[in-house]
Order: sequence, then C-alpha cells, then structure tokens
Amino acid sequence: MDEELIARGFWGPRQETAEQVADELGAFIAGLDEVLGEKISWVSPLLPGKPLEERDNALQAISDAFRENKDAPHLGISQSYRARGTRIDTAAITLVVGGYSESAKVRNSFVVKWRGADIATLADPILRRLVSAWDPDWAAVTSRSFTDALAEVQPVGKPGPKIGYLNYLSEARAQALPGGMDKHLTKLDNGGVVIGSGEGDGFLSVDKATEFAKVLRLSAAFSPTPTTRSKF
Repeated sequence: MDEELIARGFWGPRQETAEQVADELGAFIAGLDEVLGEKISWVSPLLPGKPLEERDNALQAISDAFRENKDAPHLGISQSYRARGTRIDTAAITLVVGGYSESAKVRNSFVVKWRGADIATLADPILRRLVSAWDPDWAAVTSRSFTDALAEVQPVGKPGPKIGYLNYLSEARAQALPGGMDKHLTKLDNGGVVIGSGEGDGFLSVDKATEFAKVLRLSAAFSPTPTTRSKF
C-alpha cells in the first residue's frame, strides 16, 4: 500500500495535567517502538534538537503549551511531532488533549499518520497501542481514499464514530453493537472491541465497510461522543 495510513482516536471532556499527557505520549511512543522493532526519534518544531521520546523534553513541550493556554484552558492544548524510521518512511503525530469543555464542537483527539513499505501490517498493533495509551471513546485506521469512498454513508463532520479499515469501540459502545457481528470482533482486555474483516491484515473492504456503516450509524454504538464525559 503506497497511501499514507491514519490512526485516529477521539474522546470527550477529560481534564488532564501536563504530567499525565506526557506519560500518555511516552506510553504510545514506547509502544510504537515495540511494534516497529526500533527506536525512532520524534521532534517538535517548538523544541528543535530535543527528542520527545525523552520524557523531560516531552513534559517541557506540553507544560509550555498548558502555560500558554491561560485564556481558554477548557479547550486543552494542541501539539504536533514528526519522525522517520526504517520500517516507516515518515510518521506524524497530532494531538488535541486536556480539553474539558462540554461543547459538542470541542473534542480530544490523537492522530498518528505513517508511510512505509509494510504499513498495513502495522495498522492493528498501532491501533492497539493508541487505545492502550490514550483510552479513547472510539478510534479507527483509515486513509484519505477510504474516507472519500465512504463519504456518502458517513459524511465528514457528522459526530460519532466513523468506520475505517480497522475500528475500535470502547466497552459501553461494544455492548451496544447489534447482533451478527461476532466474526468481525476481537475483544480487548479493557472490554472494548476491534472491528475488522477477521481475515489477513484485518482490513475491511470498501463494500463491507459501507454495509457496516449503513447499519451501525443507526445504532447506539455509533451515537455521538458525549459532551459531559470522556466516553460513551
């Protein structure tokens, strides 16, 4: 697959400290290193020359962002980082975290994008590391072309989960899924589930994803992320 893959996780209001965010970021970076079998170095334009896999540097970048956001702390902070490796040609992280506004227009998110020779084989373990580190309400692995192909059944901007190649739902959402999907579900230790094809790399085809989207968008499992708590 030549196209860039994107793993995205979203959750509702969750007030956090700089230390908590630094720990979550560190957990994801360490988990990604395990997946890749190599240690890659992440950099921030705000801290040139200081690798973010070192917790003190990550904490400095995140603490500075919190301090600079005195006017609207309820909206959280945003950060972006980039890296290169052997198995992945390029990778990028964008996060918006620490927000605790009850506005439906404000939501916390973590997004990682990557390119490389075998990026599809990395998708499932990267999705699981995202879930483990950030505890999202829902998450998915997708691409620009896949999102475009499903635009009619799940318009961009519509609140709630979106079906991707691979998908994660938190425990309460998993319990609200309609029947008949068992062969497409992998239950995780946290009670959530990964939805996939159940074959090969697990990726859903556009046709199967379209079928699922039409059914799931009508279910409670795909209702909008709450505005009063972090998860469904």
